[in-house]
Amino acid sequence: MSSPVDPYRDWGAAYVLGSLSPGERREFEGHLVGCPECSGDVASLAGVPGILSAVPRDRALDLLEPVADEEEPPAAVLAGLMAVERSRRWRARLWLAAALVGAALLGAAVAMAVRPAAPDRWADQPSSSTSTPPPVPDLPMHQTVPSPVTASVQLVTEPWGTRIDVRCSYAVPADAPPMPVLAYALNVVTADGASVRVATWTAGPGSTTRPIATTELQRSDIIGVEIRLLPDELVILRIGF
Repeated sequence: MSSPVDPYRDWGAAYVLGSLSPGERREFEGHLVGCPECSGDVASLAGVPGILSAVPRDRALDLLEPVADEEEPPAAVLAGLMAVERSRRWRARLWLAAALVGAALLGAAVAMAVRPAAPDRWADQPSSSTSTPPPVPDLPMHQTVPSPVTASVQLVTEPWGTRIDVRCSYAVPADAPPMPVLAYALNVVTADGASVRVATWTAGPGSTTRPIATTELQRSDIIGVEIRLLPDELVILRIGF
């Protein structure tokens, strides 16, 4: 007898890309608390919005113009991206599309599967006479309970809202039994005191993760960021602004 199909399994990419309705988003976030597989899917796609946000709109549209004699026109790729939440098979095409766009912008066939560390964001930017945006500060988060987890966070203002870049490290405790892989969540605290979930991921001791979350909230509306241990919703790291 076949096992039941998880009806939420195809929602992960839509959740990362922000295409779920508010009601669907709340429903899916509740499901993530108890589903390691879906949480892992969301964590594996966390870097996609950051990659795609680096592509100017007019450049992306140029790359998607139909080309003669292609076996599959780029318009079909675009349609696949719009339908990603309905079929996990399109996830591979999503990563491929992001890599091709990045290669076209850089002038080399380099897949952008790993995002550079946030502190080096402006290191390779050429100097010019025009004003250059200052680097976004990398702010350390404070532990609310003792744990081997440390993290820092950057809040980047975007035209559509705010991007939250996190660097989270998991030390290996000395003289302690091995710890399992655990699930974590990233929440932003708004000016009215609400706590809004924007990302989830899994990690184990000895690893460093770089979750990237996006929200339509403006930077001025965010007064704090929390990292929570799931499924107990225990706040282990926090920073206020």
